[in-house]
Amino acid sequence: MTGRAGARPVRASWWAAVLAVLALFVLAGCGSDDSSPAEPSGPSGVALPDDFPTDQIPLIGGAVLSAGGSADEGWNLTVQGPADTTAALDSAVKTLTDGGFREVQRTTDGGNQVVVVTATKVGKTYTVEVGSVSGAAGGPNSVFYQVSAS
Repeated sequence: MTGRAGARPVRASWWAAVLAVLALFVLAGCGSDDSSPAEPSGPSGVALPDDFPTDQIPLIGGAVLSAGGSADEGWNLTVQGPADTTAALDSAVKTLTDGGFREVQRTTDGGNQVVVVTATKVGKTYTVEVGSVSGAAGGPNSVFYQVSAS
């Protein structure tokens, strides 16, 4: 496991648990019978939660494979990046940093990668964990987002 200089040490078991839960979201998104159209402001695929802050959280282009959560508990999404994207996680992080987020941590463990970014927008602090899981059911271009607001 590697961490960014100056970042707080992170226990590998905690990250393994986070990645396992998020991998379940990836698996849940595949084979879904949900044929609901996407929110007009979000990528295509399943609909984003009604209260998802689309104006504050820029997502990588592509189909939303799964989406859930709420403002009270946080949101979770899995997005299938475009087929021509060779580094979907890097593209997702760049989309967030271009949108005003600051990278605060980057962790790699056994091929699984998680990047944490944060920004304050419209009086709320948003923390986004965006990552990729090697061998994800959504394919090599799928990324997951775990978003919280405070």
